[in-house]
Amino acid sequence: MKTLFVSGSDTDVGKTWVVGALAALFAARGCSVQVVKPVETGVSDSVYSDVQNVLNNCSNASVTGYTLSSYPLPIAPVAAAEQEGELLNLASMVDRVNALPDTDWRIVEGAGSLAAPVDCDGADWRDFAEALKVERTVLVVEDRVGAIGQARMLYAYARAKGLSCGVWLNEIREQDLVARNATHDGVRSSGIPLWATQRFGSRSAEVLEDFWL
Repeated sequence: MKTLFVSGSDTDVGKTWVVGALAALFAARGCSVQVVKPVETGVSDSVYSDVQNVLNNCSNASVTGYTLSSYPLPIAPVAAAEQEGELLNLASMVDRVNALPDTDWRIVEGAGSLAAPVDCDGADWRDFAEALKVERTVLVVEDRVGAIGQARMLYAYARAKGLSCGVWLNEIREQDLVARNATHDGVRSSGIPLWATQRFGSRSAEVLEDFWL
């Protein structure tokens, strides 16, 4: 079994779209895929969860999904859990993910940015990815003017923990060709692996590198 971790530069940068694209890609190749959201906030009904959204869009029996903890308030994970009288713990979160059934591919999606705390002691998703021993970490950055700087900071932060990672540029608002090309070229010239780009409104992506090999 191989594990990918999907995180990003911020909340609402399209991580779930990326998870869906990856799940569909692997399922189309005949692989069994497991999508996992260790913690989700801002959702009080599982029908509207990120995992359910991926399952609805994949419509493939080989894709299964699990949301391990869900909290109704749309705030940071640690604070959302505290509002429900719970304390998040990184070690417990990792154990719960590892206890799930084996599959060909496990795609784990974080909540918020890579630096968002997921433990009362201050550990964040970067620490989670390290503890889970994921093969690759996909760093989702919104494809827009300003993405080059965000990608540089995010990549440096992930690499400081030794994570094997690359950037996936996701276009949330349609960009003109000049801006799009400038962003892509700027990320590449910074020495950052640009693994994929995803155009506005598309559920599939242009995968530029078979980073999962």
